[in-house]
Amino acid sequence: MTGATGEGEDFASDPRVVRRRALVHQTLEQVRKLMDAAVDRKSLEAVRELMLALAAHRELFPPDEFPAVAEGVSSMYRLSEDADHRYALYVASPAAGRSTPPHDHTTWAVIAGLHGRELNRLYRRLDDGTAPGGGRVALAGEFDIVAGTALAFMPEDVHSIHLGEGGPHLTLHLYGMSIEHTHERRAFDMQSGTSRTFPAARGVKIARGAF
Repeated sequence: MTGATGEGEDFASDPRVVRRRALVHQTLEQVRKLMDAAVDRKSLEAVRELMLALAAHRELFPPDEFPAVAEGVSSMYRLSEDADHRYALYVASPAAGRSTPPHDHTTWAVIAGLHGRELNRLYRRLDDGTAPGGGRVALAGEFDIVAGTALAFMPEDVHSIHLGEGGPHLTLHLYGMSIEHTHERRAFDMQSGTSRTFPAARGVKIARGAF
């Protein structure tokens, strides 16, 4: 089975998709309760644990159902998104060798490993963010996201993603606001100490059983 065709397809005969859909629904119900109450590091850590539990069901997210996406379009397959575009969950399946510039999200986020290895570089902001177009950041650390690990980000946190030549590389990405509707993200240039708008994602695919 390859590709992703979205909720219009009859998936009821596929027990893997039915099980995945049920677990995604259950997980997001718990996430909403936590994050509707408070968006802080403590609640985000609890969401990270929930995402680790969901990602532990790796058999529900096989690489052949989420083939790698080439450069130039979004690498995301959407699993779920609320009507107001909040609580959006994706499988990310970027092609080997892809990377992103340092960037923030302007919303909270959690990334959990499924298959392969995703190097995340973490940055600290050196300026106060008040100067238009400013954005001095410095490398603060690195973290490999693999199966059994996850990272949580507050809206202002800055990171970049780097994929090796191996693969496949699959991760779960959960955002407080859909990545297709985060229009104020910033990408940072470490050499110049400047930042620019990092456009919202385009070309996101719809996973089987998505809701």
